[in-house]
Amino acid sequence: MTLEQKLAQIPAQQRAYIQGEIEYVNGEWVFFDEEEEEAGLLAEWSDEEIEIFRFGRWLRGYYQHNGEIQLSGTRVLLQNGELVRFRKRLPYAYRSWLDALPEKTFFGFIEWLNKLNFSLYDCLYCYNGLLFEKRTGVNFMIFDNTELIGNVQHYYERGETNKDRFEMTFHTGNRFICTQIS
Repeated sequence: MTLEQKLAQIPAQQRAYIQGEIEYVNGEWVFFDEEEEEAGLLAEWSDEEIEIFRFGRWLRGYYQHNGEIQLSGTRVLLQNGELVRFRKRLPYAYRSWLDALPEKTFFGFIEWLNKLNFSLYDCLYCYNGLLFEKRTGVNFMIFDNTELIGNVQHYYERGETNKDRFEMTFHTGNRFICTQIS
């Protein structure tokens, strides 16, 4: 199962989106990120799926560089002050790490992470030893859910059987361990 297929099967994750308003300024559409309070050109997100909030729900499509959004089967024009959002990009090493996890381990890790009030999208940094084809080692991830910062250590062995153990340490000193053997 690909990572996209795995992601489609998990429940909605908190903080999965970058959300903000758009405005037409000096002939270009500008996106104002409400969380980071930063502005950027909407065209920078043109390769990403965009969602616009209309009629009380989110409509999914792709930005067309001319102020239009291509929805399934129709195009709509953007409007000043409209609320839009994009799914957060996962860091490459983290995305590769998630993709390499066996299904049972992947879903168990996400469930454990959610129980600790973290989202899959809270990862700020990932060291992924599996990228270097190491059969045993430790991967490190830093998560921030705006209330807690957590360091996840993933101890792994790859071979005839896969072994995975996860430990999270919060900045408060609290620690949690989860063992998952695939």
